[in-house]
Amino acid sequence: MKILICNDDGIESNGLKILAEKLSDKNEILVIAPDGNRSACSHTLTVRESIKITEYGKIRGCKAYAISGSPADCVKIARHVFGDFVPDVVLSGINKGHNLGSDIMYSGTVAIAYEAAFFGFPAFAFSAFSHGESNFNLYADIAVEILYKLMPITDKAGIWNVNFPDINLQIKGKKFTPLGAKVYVDEYIKDSDGKYKINGIIDNSSEFCDCDVEWNKKGYITITPLKYDKSDYGILKTVGEKCIL
Repeated sequence: MKILICNDDGIESNGLKILAEKLSDKNEILVIAPDGNRSACSHTLTVRESIKITEYGKIRGCKAYAISGSPADCVKIARHVFGDFVPDVVLSGINKGHNLGSDIMYSGTVAIAYEAAFFGFPAFAFSAFSHGESNFNLYADIAVEILYKLMPITDKAGIWNVNFPDINLQIKGKKFTPLGAKVYVDEYIKDSDGKYKINGIIDNSSEFCDCDVEWNKKGYITITPLKYDKSDYGILKTVGEKCIL
């Protein structure tokens, strides 16, 4: 397969490198990633500045490039600048930090998958629970297994959001789950220079529900199918039937 691999942690991230190298023996890999960390930038695109593209030669068996833009820019650059490379699938990650439930609204990792879907490419977003170093060798092996098993049943523009549990928990298995709600108690802390920085603390007080957030807490790899159509078809049907305008 031809596989495009991107991330939002930056080109130097071990999660990206290990995943790309494990797939490079049997596939043609193109890596395009930001030149630095772009976490939590959601689906930002660079429209007011030029994007610098720099060849990166430190990922074995892969053509790799760092760009000065955003995670979503990586997919656009691949499609329009490296147009001869038409991927069979786009992979994002493996991210440092989970992307569970409502986290996907802020996630650069998941934005890559959505951008791929816009172009009609199936996509997988892989995230590890820890924001530091994880067992990326193990997670990459599992990611490859998930990729090969789900590709045959994945439609064009299909998206899978995959989250690995806390490295300190024993992996109990895999679960196909819906999205849950990831609730934070946000606090803005004032720096010495008068600026404010957010400090988000996860609220774990909610009761268990059948969703990615809760199953991931219990040590399961959660796999959630996503789509980018956010239309509320129930409301459309209601207002259409009532003809209120």
